[in-house]
Amino acid sequence: MTVTHEDGGRLNAFAREPKMVIAEPLTGAEQRQRLRLYGLGAGLVVVMVAITTWVSRGLV
Repeated sequence: MTVTHEDGGRLNAFAREPKMVIAEPLTGAEQRQRLRLYGLGAGLVVVMVAITTWVSRGLV
């Protein structure tokens, strides 16, 4: 932590800033993996909505 002395003898502490990292474009494999995860998430939402619908209609 960086500490400075203000007027009147007060101390003021500042957090250290993290090192900046520049993001690089995704590779083809990373893009495919991301699409698979999006598809899995969307499929899970569809399944949950279907189960909720069946339960609310008393079909289960």
